[in-house]
Amino acid sequence: MTKSLSFKKTSLALAVALSLPVISSQATESYKAQDVVVTASRVEQQLADVNMSVSVITSEDIEKSSGAQTIADLLESNVPGIRVNNDGGQGIDRIKIRGEDAFRTVVMVDGQRISEQKSMSGVPLLIDPSQVERIEVIRGPASVLYGSDAIGGAINIITKKGGKKPLEASVSTGFNCSSNGKEASFSISGSHEGWNYRLGAGIQDHDDLDTPVGEMPHTDFSAKSADFFLSYDIDANKTIGISASHYDLDFSSGSITYANPDDFWVEVPEWKRTRGAIFGEFKNLTDNLVRVRIDVGHEQNNKLMTNHVADSMSMGPIVVPYYVENNADNKLNTTSASIQTDWQLGENHYLITGYEFSLDDLDANSSTYLSLMNDTMSSKDFDGKMTRHSVFATMDSSILDTLSLNYGLRYTWFDSEMDIKVKKGSSQDSSNDGSDGKVVFNLGATWKPIENLSLRANWSQGYRYPLLQELYVDTSMGMSGGSTLANPDLKPETSNNFEIGSRYSNGSLTLDAALFYSDADDYITTIPITDEISQYTNVGKAKTIGFELDGSVKLGNFEPYTTLTLLRREYQENGIKTTKSGTPKVTARYGVRYNTSYDGANLRADVYAISQSATESHDMVAEKPTITSYGGATTFNITAGASFGPQNAYSLDAGFYNITDKKYQNNGSIYEPGRHFAVKLNAKF
Repeated sequence: MTKSLSFKKTSLALAVALSLPVISSQATESYKAQDVVVTASRVEQQLADVNMSVSVITSEDIEKSSGAQTIADLLESNVPGIRVNNDGGQGIDRIKIRGEDAFRTVVMVDGQRISEQKSMSGVPLLIDPSQVERIEVIRGPASVLYGSDAIGGAINIITKKGGKKPLEASVSTGFNCSSNGKEASFSISGSHEGWNYRLGAGIQDHDDLDTPVGEMPHTDFSAKSADFFLSYDIDANKTIGISASHYDLDFSSGSITYANPDDFWVEVPEWKRTRGAIFGEFKNLTDNLVRVRIDVGHEQNNKLMTNHVADSMSMGPIVVPYYVENNADNKLNTTSASIQTDWQLGENHYLITGYEFSLDDLDANSSTYLSLMNDTMSSKDFDGKMTRHSVFATMDSSILDTLSLNYGLRYTWFDSEMDIKVKKGSSQDSSNDGSDGKVVFNLGATWKPIENLSLRANWSQGYRYPLLQELYVDTSMGMSGGSTLANPDLKPETSNNFEIGSRYSNGSLTLDAALFYSDADDYITTIPITDEISQYTNVGKAKTIGFELDGSVKLGNFEPYTTLTLLRREYQENGIKTTKSGTPKVTARYGVRYNTSYDGANLRADVYAISQSATESHDMVAEKPTITSYGGATTFNITAGASFGPQNAYSLDAGFYNITDKKYQNNGSIYEPGRHFAVKLNAKF
């Protein structure tokens, strides 16, 4: 059998596939899995041949998503197994996959991972939706392919680049009444005589969120972005290029757990992410060496943050109010480089090998101000570094005409160090360092017993090395008078994961189902030491079993569809075993899409509901534990849109969301939006 991955024998097929829009299972047209090309396995490959659970969101989906303020909103409502952590506000979102915390999800832009070393919540999605060509989501461990942190999965955000004509332009504007939110974007792009370019900019501005119980204070945000891309095709097999992007976010977070909303708030007046990269891609160098890809990049993250907590204390008969403000000034510079080589070994074996390097350089200051003393009580400077080296190899082998195997390994080595200088306070200057190395493996198979059906099975290992925050940085952020202590003796997290699944697509009926099990060890979590002090510790274990379904059937102009996730997680830590993990056991989106054409215009509508079951969360305290519960919820929604004009260059989409004004929470910080309306207009020239 000739492999679909063979560049020599399938370059024409891939070129044809790539020239067409990639359509996800949530798009408005049915598709065959054989027609969708993804890069989740680090090479262009038909979706039907990938032995992992992969979902794709396209630029068309983003353009039509009138109610999605961020990429995370779009992912959560369309991709099974996805949950969003919004940290009590809008504009700053982090992704949880299959119940795993955001720390255990790798986030990449054009295949290059984004770092975050001083955070209690994980890597945020700091990119404007207008820049995105498509998003590929790997649900399930991908540590062999993408390294440390990919225990829950990986998200690769692929940005827009050149165009089909020498000069193209696009504009977009939208409004969301749930936050009086306005957004706009503009871009020019094109391709001419081997040159490909794009220049874009976007802006968003949102007030406090409106919910069924009223306005949520301290939930406003604004963002500005710009992006640039330029590449040159030396010939049909050689391309070099450069890209740059900037994202400037200003946001607030609050919490409904305080009677007075001004008693607790977080202000981040500046979170700037600036990234530059160069790349070279070279194909068909020899009969066996079919591709070499080289990437070099530098990213700078600057974050200013204030966490305000108000309280009171009794001094005899007098109650004295006071407040504490914890301040952070973080600068993280990340330098990265990678090389990947693809080898066609005979007719039936395709080998990918590579090396990756990254250096995170953290320069931060944390201080605490106490109003009772009218003074800064403590101030520390942190100078830390984390270096990552990894080598990997993965092979795809055809055993029979209908059966292929995928197997691989990755070795990763970490070095970390931290120098802490106490500018004010009772603690002492300190220096710490550490290192660790780990090999992880995966083995999978894909079988196509009949036309349009592919069955898959996969075993993989996950690995996560602790962050500088967890190893060395004590913090009071998010705490009411308390602290979370670092632990330089932390061990890496590990997991073993098993999955079986199937894909069927005949152009009308599309089904993608997966059953998975994960057994994770050495989870890093915080446990109480005193009433006011906790510490990061390797005490957690987690076992997860779940089922995911993504399906649709086209019946004339109508298309019923559903995405469903069933999940059961069992935590074990601090001598306690519980399934009260805070993750819904059932989440689903289900509805009917309608598509038709009239007088040259494409018309569409979507009537759907989103449901989640009630959740319970155990605080893992042995004596007098606290169980936090949130009720289940179902929201009803309707969207409609039209594409019209020459070549359908204009589109107008609108949505009416949470029609019944359902009050619900995804976490304990804020309520989610109530009944609201959103509209988006796009134009291409």
